[in-house]
Amino acid sequence: MSTENDNDSGDGHDLDHHGRISRDSTSPVNELSSHLESYPKRRRRRGRSESTVDRISKLSDHSLLHILSFLQIEDAIKTQLLSKRWQYLWTYLPSLVFRSYRSDFVERDVFKFADFVDGTLTLCKCSMLKKFAVNFRSSYDPRIETKVNLWTRFAVAKGTEVLHLNFNASEDPMVAYCPYELPRRLYTSSSFRELHFSLCRVTPKGVVGWNSLKKLSIGYVVLSDELIQKILRGSPVLEILELYYFQGVSRLHLGYASLKKLILREYWDDINISDDSKLEISAPYLQSMEMLGCLERKNCRLLDVSSLVDATLSFDLRHEEDVLEDYERDQNILRGLLESLAHVKNITLGTWALQVLSIMEAKFLPSPLLKCVCLTLDAGISKTILPGIQNLLGSSPNLETLVITLSSSNGYHEHFGETLTKLCNFDEKLYWKSQKRAFGCLMLHLKKVKFAGVRWLYHDMNFDFVQFLLENARMLQKMVFDAVRDNVKMNTEFVQKILSFPRSSPNAMVMFYE
Repeated sequence: MSTENDNDSGDGHDLDHHGRISRDSTSPVNELSSHLESYPKRRRRRGRSESTVDRISKLSDHSLLHILSFLQIEDAIKTQLLSKRWQYLWTYLPSLVFRSYRSDFVERDVFKFADFVDGTLTLCKCSMLKKFAVNFRSSYDPRIETKVNLWTRFAVAKGTEVLHLNFNASEDPMVAYCPYELPRRLYTSSSFRELHFSLCRVTPKGVVGWNSLKKLSIGYVVLSDELIQKILRGSPVLEILELYYFQGVSRLHLGYASLKKLILREYWDDINISDDSKLEISAPYLQSMEMLGCLERKNCRLLDVSSLVDATLSFDLRHEEDVLEDYERDQNILRGLLESLAHVKNITLGTWALQVLSIMEAKFLPSPLLKCVCLTLDAGISKTILPGIQNLLGSSPNLETLVITLSSSNGYHEHFGETLTKLCNFDEKLYWKSQKRAFGCLMLHLKKVKFAGVRWLYHDMNFDFVQFLLENARMLQKMVFDAVRDNVKMNTEFVQKILSFPRSSPNAMVMFYE
């Protein structure tokens, strides 16, 4: 694959003054055919008018390239056989996304895949690339490292704005888990606006010069506090930082005014992790933060998040099998986090946090007082989180919007075994009917309640929760039930039961969506 003068290949395929691509019959476009799967040629149907056949072809090259950008690269290349109008069009695609697997996730031979990428890039005539991505599913082999290095050089030469390099280790046990090391040239390209790296070694030897970078996502990687600081110093306009399945980070001091969002998802398994292992976050300019998945046994602390507006605590901490009753440590961690988030307007809590709050409620320990106006409970409604919900209602006097949903990353997992079951020794069907406590948010502020994914409402205890809210939310204006498609249909019996509940707010509307 040629890597010199990529912006001026000399093949003569340039845009003319009408915005159309000039043609050159000597182009090696057919050299790529051996790397594509065979498929039958479709014969053009007779009897249709010529104007009908050419309607799409009359669109500008810019419009047609936009259409082609929605196809997989293999399908986009096949359009060269439609007509002369399409023969070289795909070579000007501004986005190139390569996958080592087919749409049915069947893995391809890695060497044939590498040859296909080489051939495609050789024919690429786009002067600048918006996106360049290579995704290996499980087949990356270190023997193609030289080719991958050439691909990265190609991406830099084309001024690529969005770069994705996602690797998977070879099945050979002798190969290191992260076999590919990012080449030095990638650290000094000022054209990058978005970078995604997965399962590769991020080890810049010199300075980092990502002067235009807005979003950085790194996963399945070993990092260090010093490395993060080096990257941040070289990314002066970075706005979003995402770390997932990461390792080696204990202090994230993000004192950069440009950084607005932090996503931490899944701490990578570390056999040496201990109860004293900390994850401290200090980010005075941060506006949004998400902590997701399992963070092992990290003692999570927020030191300075004074500008935070949105916070998601939808993570859990791993417990050893013989210490399932060690909930006091979790309780202290959650309390510290909520105290640091007391000023935040929008808060999302997952199953682990709600179950910890249930334990606190059973022990007559209130949650720290929160000033949130929108609270989202991202958890499967079960008996073990009902006291946690009550605890939150009592500590959120300014709450205006309550959302109850269930994302694909959360579920019905019980984090504390029999300990939590024993503490939740009550009849869940009578739980809300037995509550005599007056909640300030229900009396003065709560205006909207939304249930997303209503399948769990068929449990009697959840109907009781709906009834409890309708009977006690005096300022309620809207209650929305939004069913997930292919999940459950809201039949007449379901709707009538909801509508039969009395409402303390004369302005409350109940709405149903499917």
